[in-house]
Amino acid sequence: MRFSETAEEDLAFSLSPLLEAVHSWHALTRPGHHTLHVPWVRRCRRLPVALRRHLREHSFVVADHIPALFESLANDHEADFAEQLAAVRALPPAQVAAELSETLVDTTRYRGADLVENAGTRDAALAGLRRSDSGRAARLSAVLTDPLPVLEGALTALEDYWSAAFAAEWERVEPALHQAIAQAGQRIAHQGVFPMLRTLVPQIRIDPGQRTLRLDRPHDHDIAVTPARPVTFTPSHYVWPHVRVTCDAPWPLRITYPALPLAPASAARPTSQAETLTALRALAAAPRLQIISCLAAQSRSTQELATLLGLSPSVISRHLQQLSQAGLTTTRREGYYVLYSLDHARLAQIAAALTGLAAPGD
Repeated sequence: MRFSETAEEDLAFSLSPLLEAVHSWHALTRPGHHTLHVPWVRRCRRLPVALRRHLREHSFVVADHIPALFESLANDHEADFAEQLAAVRALPPAQVAAELSETLVDTTRYRGADLVENAGTRDAALAGLRRSDSGRAARLSAVLTDPLPVLEGALTALEDYWSAAFAAEWERVEPALHQAIAQAGQRIAHQGVFPMLRTLVPQIRIDPGQRTLRLDRPHDHDIAVTPARPVTFTPSHYVWPHVRVTCDAPWPLRITYPALPLAPASAARPTSQAETLTALRALAAAPRLQIISCLAAQSRSTQELATLLGLSPSVISRHLQQLSQAGLTTTRREGYYVLYSLDHARLAQIAAALTGLAAPGD
């Protein structure tokens, strides 16, 4: 992606409740690959059985390639989830077929539009799938024959998921995403485009001298960002650890990127732990203070903490053992996961003891 000298004029930012819900659905399909979203995966295990079954039945739509059709009205700042969903339902059947078919084929070999328009390409793709995955071949045949029932099944599952769980989750993450946009805007205004681009995840490579942004993808495009073809950046909580790029017509150019901090603030909490020498020693290491900071917000597993802090699970386990021995953390099992929690009552006792040490006249 190539940026002009006046690239600031060719950038836009937007949020999309529909796209965020889709990315969270993707995280549910591959929880092992989305360590930071394990809390959401655990919460969604409490959804009604029928809804979880419905989401699984249609998960092929979001499990790997996420169709650009979910970006309908994504640049409309006033459009809510229902309006964006209605825009998807209004898409022409051929466009729906092209987008959904790419969720079922190797996109390095086949493009959705070619499958819709070229009978020979369609037959070759179906024949290959029948040899390797008859179920996927049947789905592709259904999509290419009449895509609207397939789309409606997926959208109905998404609507039910939104109503049962994600509407409330969107209320939680939306303010932070707006803050991410504001921070990106301030950085661009004071430092230009490329310092902002450097804040994105490692898949993106920046060459300020050549004014280029590169992503390693099997989909090879060389794109000039211009006033006629601007790029929209969409911050997302649930897209992590991916960066998703939309660059095929007729969709607007878009980069959806992880926006929320992936590590806690480095500063320790002001109310550190110290009632006994054991507690002081347990806290006398930066990684353990960072673990305490992470657990202050919510319970987490060893794997989540390892991802947040950039340490191995074995190192995290050793630090957690010291914190547990000092009585600063507790554990509980939830399904496959052992969750660590901060013992807030213990912290209150330690804080009271420290306050007593500082009391005048003692």
